[in-house]
Amino acid sequence: MVDFQLPLPGLARDFNELTKQEKDFIAYFSAIDMDSISPVVDCYAGIGPKGYNVSLILARIIKIKERILSDRQLAEVLKKNDLYRFVTNDIQPAHNTFNTLRKRLGPEGFVEIHKRFVLKAHSLGLLEPEIPDLPKHRKKGIILVADSTFLITCGSTKGEKDNQGRWRFKDESVAFGKGHHAHKYPVGHKAHSVRTVNGVPMATIITAASVYDQNAILPLLDELKGRYPDLLFAYIILDRGYDAEEIHQDIYEHFDIIPIIIRKKMVYPKGFTKDGFPFCPWGTPMKPKGIEYDRKRTKYACFKACQESEQMLPLCDYLKEQYRFGYICHTYFTNGYRKFGPALPHSAIYQKLKPLRTGIERTFGLMKENRYRMEETNFYKGIDNVTIHTVEHDIVLTQDIIFDYLTTGKKSPVLKLNY
Repeated sequence: MVDFQLPLPGLARDFNELTKQEKDFIAYFSAIDMDSISPVVDCYAGIGPKGYNVSLILARIIKIKERILSDRQLAEVLKKNDLYRFVTNDIQPAHNTFNTLRKRLGPEGFVEIHKRFVLKAHSLGLLEPEIPDLPKHRKKGIILVADSTFLITCGSTKGEKDNQGRWRFKDESVAFGKGHHAHKYPVGHKAHSVRTVNGVPMATIITAASVYDQNAILPLLDELKGRYPDLLFAYIILDRGYDAEEIHQDIYEHFDIIPIIIRKKMVYPKGFTKDGFPFCPWGTPMKPKGIEYDRKRTKYACFKACQESEQMLPLCDYLKEQYRFGYICHTYFTNGYRKFGPALPHSAIYQKLKPLRTGIERTFGLMKENRYRMEETNFYKGIDNVTIHTVEHDIVLTQDIIFDYLTTGKKSPVLKLNY
């Protein structure tokens, strides 16, 4: 029998007569920690009749999970569907009650609710799952992945040209973006999202579609740090669209996060191999010996490789017994974060985390395209309403992962963690 956290009247059938899918639906909502919702919603007096507060958020979760198109339709199905009433404490609000909820909570209120869901996931160990084969001496903390998703929004193609021939839209928060293979009119917003490597959404910000990903990553990390000042973040995996020197430097220097960015073509200066390994003074490629983060440099050693070469070399003092690793040199981050650190393409942590990016994107491909289902289910205008819409989806995705873990022990919908 499901252990309910709240008395839930409204079910018109015997519980034992429900289908497995209906019982799973009830189990999902009974697993929601109401302490993640009630302290936030209770601060905003007057949201519907007495008892509506938490139940309205549960109704919003139903809207996302059941792909209900509008607030009006949500209000209608709450009256007709006894299962929905059962998990929402038998509420039957008018559709404009949800509009009042959005106005009074605002994006900040929904973000606070999502933050509490994320901290619940953290208490269950879902933000830092143990990933096999990672270097033991890596930096400790949460591993992140960031990317953006194009959003078509309601009425986004209704615009007029100004005197300079530029399009102006009734909703000033939308703009033309980069063309998309699936969309005839690339007009709308972008959702820039950062999530943990195992799929838990941490933060999302909304911009006009014309904003480049590189221009949004730092505000996104500002938002992340502001929401979770007590959490430790170690690495962030980004695709090659973020591969710029200032991005490498700012992420590491301002946020103390090591960027694992898929590199575009790099050309190293004289004295380095094409893969970025320095040569010793006698022309032998050296090997990395470790990264000294406190000194912001990468250490290389020759490991006396010339002893294994048949080529005649001049006598090298570093072949002597007192030099255990042979000749040693350093490259410094400040000479080029993109080329010299703190995470280089030939480093062990880069080699281990880079494939995760590919796997995550492959598994999340359909979810990323339909994550916020803006084309089908979003009828909201204005950046605040669109932001609330995306945060609601983040809440549901976080709860999906929590519920999956509580029922199956699985810690990730995107990674195969066999333990």
